[in-house]
Amino acid sequence: MQQLVKFGMITIAWLVLCGFTMQKSPAPASSQPAEERKAQDALPQSHDPVWKTLFKTKIHVDEKRGLYSATFPPEVKALDGTQVTISGFMLPVESTMKFKHFILAKRTPTCPFCPPGEPNEIVDVWLDKNIEYSERMLTVTGTFSFMNNQQFGMFFKLNHAAVDAK
Repeated sequence: MQQLVKFGMITIAWLVLCGFTMQKSPAPASSQPAEERKAQDALPQSHDPVWKTLFKTKIHVDEKRGLYSATFPPEVKALDGTQVTISGFMLPVESTMKFKHFILAKRTPTCPFCPPGEPNEIVDVWLDKNIEYSERMLTVTGTFSFMNNQQFGMFFKLNHAAVDAK
């Protein structure tokens, strides 16, 4: 429970510091500003084929209620319960030097408090062993599952994961 509270507080800090609101705005709450997305496109990003599959998930935003939802195509549903290996960039959600929980993102983070991308470009990762923070691209292997965090737009998870040594 304490980890969930900590995760929620960190995620809220991301949203507040990045200027996200749950009020009506010209762009959907799940969209990055176009200029930020363009800048990120020039930075390194993972071209792992798993991201292409996950990106087929359609994200919907209920701006009145401030909630996200997702529609999963068959090829994404087929990943449930399977061993998945995917590369990406680490976004820590704990304020310690070593941790077991982080967000894996397809795109290079440009702000320590802002998720870099859309909800179908991030995966919640739970490792079996602690790891230190790294800015380099990581390859992670774990058991894929779905989560339904509509408030923060988190839909994919890797459990019992390990970071591949390189």
